[in-house]
Amino acid sequence: METDLPVKEIMTREVCVGEKDESLLNASRRMLEYGVGSIVVVEDGKPVGIVTERDILEKVVSRNRVPSEVNLGDIMSYPVITIKPTYSLREAAKIMLKRGIRRLPVVDGDRLLGIVTDTDILTVSLDLGEFMGLITDRFYDIEEEIGGKCERCGKFTENLFDLQGMKVCEDCYESE
Repeated sequence: METDLPVKEIMTREVCVGEKDESLLNASRRMLEYGVGSIVVVEDGKPVGIVTERDILEKVVSRNRVPSEVNLGDIMSYPVITIKPTYSLREAAKIMLKRGIRRLPVVDGDRLLGIVTDTDILTVSLDLGEFMGLITDRFYDIEEEIGGKCERCGKFTENLFDLQGMKVCEDCYESE
């Protein structure tokens, strides 16, 4: 990432939440409704745990437990690892990598503000990378065509560049 945006800039504000005594069956239906892979377990509005798809697989499905008979409090991961809204995406990514997690609830004190995921960070990283690529290509005024045979050396390549009216590979382009 070229920029250290604060997580509050990309976090999802509508977080799928549930209570400790809620059944996994009801919670999983809400997760499907939200289109997410986790539910943050709250107590008096404060995040106290998180249940992810992995928790469901490891603690319920693989043990042949009945979802309607399992409460979120029974399978949640806790204490929940959180991040402040002013922390950078780089810091969030480091925490995720170090802890081996994919989701970070964003909190201000005890108040849940949102959630940031590895997918959110990857999306922003790709967007920045593509943006930087566009700037670089425009700066050097490179015209790129996908795939074909270099008109100078005959090599087949995925990327051809325009060089004085000829379509050439990257090696031939850079040698000029």
